[in-house]
Amino acid sequence: MDEHTDENERRDGPEPDGRTFRTWIKDELIEIPATIAGIRDALPEDQRDEFTRAIEDTPARDMLLVLNQWSRRTRPEIDEAIRQAHDWVQGIHEEADAMTIMGEDRNVVLGHVQSRLREGPPEPDNGATT
Repeated sequence: MDEHTDENERRDGPEPDGRTFRTWIKDELIEIPATIAGIRDALPEDQRDEFTRAIEDTPARDMLLVLNQWSRRTRPEIDEAIRQAHDWVQGIHEEADAMTIMGEDRNVVLGHVQSRLREGPPEPDNGATT
């Protein structure tokens, strides 16, 4: 096993058996169901019939995408984290556009973007005051 794989196994745990999807939110590994039965069981009761209809009407080529979308409904914080990450990257993009419009050197703009990406997104403000 190479060093990269060994490091990820320590961080992520053993390789999943395919019955769950995995993703990271901040420093937390999230597992969500990746089977039809598992997703149905994890969904709120009022969404289960809609899920069944959607799965029954989904072409095979689109099944993985649809299962992923429904699986994420079992953990709404995943979509919220994706939205926040998208907004953060969009903000960096807008800063770079503004710098370019103002005539900033391309290398300076690139350095700014790379610096912001290395910093990572800001910690969320959970209403706490200091």
